[in-house]
Amino acid sequence: MYLRDCELGNLGGFVGSQLHRNRPEDRWVDAGYSGAIPLELYTLYCTAGFLSFGAGSKFLTDDDNVLFSYFSIIVDCLADSLVDAKGQLAHFLRNQELTYDAGKKFRGESWDPRADSRARRHLRDFLIALDGSLDTLADIIAMFVTGHIGSLRLGRGDFSTIERWLKQPFSSVSAPCDTHLQKLHGALKPLVLPGPPEEDWLPLMHTLRNKSIHLGQMTLRQMGLPDKNGEYYVFLPRKWPFLWEKNIKPHDPNAKPAHMPTLLRDLLMNQDMMTFAVGLHKKVLKVVQTAIFEVLSMYRDFANFETNEAAILELDQNPTYKFQNFVEE
Repeated sequence: MYLRDCELGNLGGFVGSQLHRNRPEDRWVDAGYSGAIPLELYTLYCTAGFLSFGAGSKFLTDDDNVLFSYFSIIVDCLADSLVDAKGQLAHFLRNQELTYDAGKKFRGESWDPRADSRARRHLRDFLIALDGSLDTLADIIAMFVTGHIGSLRLGRGDFSTIERWLKQPFSSVSAPCDTHLQKLHGALKPLVLPGPPEEDWLPLMHTLRNKSIHLGQMTLRQMGLPDKNGEYYVFLPRKWPFLWEKNIKPHDPNAKPAHMPTLLRDLLMNQDMMTFAVGLHKKVLKVVQTAIFEVLSMYRDFANFETNEAAILELDQNPTYKFQNFVEE
């Protein structure tokens, strides 16, 4: 079917989801009660009139309904990503518990031979959801501080721009959002750019997510190691690519063997994969909670400001592609 073959001539409207709401949607209530989203995000949703059409403040209201409509989309998307992340984490943990290890075989315990592939897919999707939530968060921030955080542009969804901004000392701007920017910078910096042992958690997450998407989840090579009781734990590398084959050499009686504990400490995370995933989830939730706390304050403080025309201009700069349809052979 082609668009040109649809009955467009007499089309006078469209059918969509409910536009006007005077109470929270069930999915938002469920997300709040389950802890999938922070309280601050749920409060922002309620403060913004449950994202009901036309409920936006003056700052987010324009004749073409662009600003509040887009704001509603990205706030909804943030909640959806966080709900997805919580679900994917639960699936990953459950399936990882069912995977094979030598300890289970020795103790005569059962395992599911298909669990490993399922766990890997859920880990990939978990990383996608978490990374996506941060990019969506960046867009929400850009809605209120348009043009004041480096190259951050509304509609681009780029948290790495905020990461670069946090690496620099805070520089004051001549704008009403200056105080909020200073608070946001001060609150996010220790979360996004902590010292050891959490240092580099965000670029590591980016790498794990990017490689699992672009090259496949099998690129996230894992290593199982036992504790003193024979229980096995799986560890992820801190470096990509992780090539243990690099240390397979022809036998040489004169060669000095690699010191395995040192080698593993240099290459692997210091906590097992399941504990890492739980900690990563908590870290991203804390980043979202902290940023949305300041966004909520801006939403209230900027309510009666003039329409954010700069945000409309940035959204208009997003491209329209020339593609129409594939040619049938």
